[in-house]
Amino acid sequence: MSRPRNVTPKFSDQELFHLAEKFGTPYFLIDEAALRTAVSELEQAYQGFKGPFRVAYSMKANYNPSVIKTFVSEGIMFDLTASNEIHFLLKCGGSPENVIYTSITETMTEYEQVMNLGVRKIVVSSYNGLLNLIEARTRVGEQVDVLIRVNPEVGVKAELRFSIKHGKFGVPLDSANEDSAMSLLKTILGAPGLSFEGFHFHLGSQIEDPSCFAVALEKLESFILGARRELGDFPVRTIDIGGGLPAPYGKIVPNASDFSAQVLERLNSIIESLGKKFTLIVESGRFLSAESTVLVSRVVNVKKFDETRYVYVDAGYHNLLDSALLKHEYPVEVVPGGTQSPRKTILSGRLCDALDIFPTSSRSKLGGAEPGKLVVFRDVGAYSFVLGSQFHCQPKPYILMRTTQGNHMVVRKGQDLDDLFREEGGDLPTKFSNPRR
Repeated sequence: MSRPRNVTPKFSDQELFHLAEKFGTPYFLIDEAALRTAVSELEQAYQGFKGPFRVAYSMKANYNPSVIKTFVSEGIMFDLTASNEIHFLLKCGGSPENVIYTSITETMTEYEQVMNLGVRKIVVSSYNGLLNLIEARTRVGEQVDVLIRVNPEVGVKAELRFSIKHGKFGVPLDSANEDSAMSLLKTILGAPGLSFEGFHFHLGSQIEDPSCFAVALEKLESFILGARRELGDFPVRTIDIGGGLPAPYGKIVPNASDFSAQVLERLNSIIESLGKKFTLIVESGRFLSAESTVLVSRVVNVKKFDETRYVYVDAGYHNLLDSALLKHEYPVEVVPGGTQSPRKTILSGRLCDALDIFPTSSRSKLGGAEPGKLVVFRDVGAYSFVLGSQFHCQPKPYILMRTTQGNHMVVRKGQDLDDLFREEGGDLPTKFSNPRR
């Protein structure tokens, strides 16, 4: 039986209205304590692992510097997929030694760039990418620890599934092609300057049934033992099982302990069969960041029909793009709340687009919505402002953080229209001829 997480921050009505008056709406509010609690929860879930364990934060979920600095201070690793993310991490005081780098394009230029920034733990997922890494390593002249991203091709019950046959990510375990785990392993073991580190896989996002991890690990263990019979003994120092732990978005989902219960026995069995401990890495972006943050908007209009009521807020899907792309049902509540209206309530954003309707979860409380009240979207800390846009000339809103001491600080300034105009090139010197003259 899944247990609710003790992560969701509580903000008082007075606190939310005070910040709305000071910074305007909409605004995002991050709770530092919730970020730290999520890390602790994940670490505690894997206490039964018999080897070293590391949490890695997938920065693509939320790269606001305040979030990065919080996780840097927690001493965890960082899962990065772009050299730009390394720049952010280093500017926030992070170390390249705590980076596991997984490129999608795997170009020689990219590998050379990240190695020059100090990254030494790199995941490869194609034969051509591995050749590019070998050449880049020769140019840089440093040793690199290399992991192979494998695609276990197991069934996954999830919102987004990555472990599909012939999928975009990773190489298969049971293929004889050059783009296969065996081909990459042989090349790494024979390449000067490369040290084989281990294996990585990522099964999906918002995984509902964690049993797929046990199946993937069973297939990986079988591959390792078979490869050792063919190639001789080789070390496995790290196994990275990726992410997939779900954020609730208003419903009961498996928690970190539910996931670890499905895989710890298998992981400890792999230690026994390999004869040596390895470091286990669990990556997470959404799980670590989603519940830390709320989006606070204001009700600006209400329209009533016979059985339907439209509630219009000053936010839109440009603030929460997942609501339009993936139909995420964010928990939403009116502040201050009221009795639930008998009418069907539709929550509408302020954009001139039919898609700008917010799906709402069963936890949503929209009773009492009237102009002037606040509407709070919960669990928005992942893939929200990092996917934000300025559609309809909408400036970026403020991002605030409540520290563990209870203070509020600005962690990203809100734009005004002049800022946005300049960002779009409005102040650049341009001259146009008038074709009608």
